[in-house]
Amino acid sequence: MERNARMKWVDGFHFDVFSHTGKKIRLDGWKERESEETGPTPTELIPMSLGACTAMDVVFILEKMRIKLKEFEVEVKSEITDEHPKVFTDFQIIYHMQGEDLEPGKAEHAIALSRDKYCLISNTLYKVTNISHFYTINGSEPRQVPK
Repeated sequence: MERNARMKWVDGFHFDVFSHTGKKIRLDGWKERESEETGPTPTELIPMSLGACTAMDVVFILEKMRIKLKEFEVEVKSEITDEHPKVFTDFQIIYHMQGEDLEPGKAEHAIALSRDKYCLISNTLYKVTNISHFYTINGSEPRQVPK
């Protein structure tokens, strides 16, 4: 199964990027080189994609468990080396969940399924960097999801 992409230079460091299904987003370069930014940088897309991929999985899994979320937010913190070649060295994903029927065991199970089975982005990144998962339920202190 292929997942191709195409980049078309617009001007400066602005690119229109097209997915294999034809969807388009605008990517921009470095702030110090551009007077106007209209989209994220390629580096910003990595934690954004990781967070969105696992967020969609967790919402879907919790729905299958008949858990009704009132609010849900995923925060991704990442670390990058200072020296070239720069690489991501660590990701921390924090799932903030609010709902009446939420139990720690169900939240952890949904996150673990995303982490271990369904999220293509995290499964790919696990091969080259560290990823840790935490969650809060109804404003509780963050708890780490066991491996």
